[in-house]
Amino acid sequence: MDPRGISTDKTPDWRWRAACAGLGDEMFPDPRDAEGNKRAQQVCLLCPVRAECLDDALGEERGRVKDNRFGVRGGLTASQRHRMYLSRLLEARTTA
Repeated sequence: MDPRGISTDKTPDWRWRAACAGLGDEMFPDPRDAEGNKRAQQVCLLCPVRAECLDDALGEERGRVKDNRFGVRGGLTASQRHRMYLSRLLEARTTA
């Protein structure tokens, strides 16, 4: 649903309720910008849809290499999400 209440197929409804809605590039600092990443993560701290955002990011990124992941999503940096993906992948392989 867009900000006017019009439903769209392209954007999940939860995104319009995100704390970062409308912030744009502030949520996608350079990975080497520790302060920028920290500020973006602070936006996520009280976000009501943080879990949905993280699930969406992990689903979109799946097997992408670390350098092909961008921004802070679901409260985690690209590197943190990559480590989480690898950890879950390893866990799935060892329990299968």
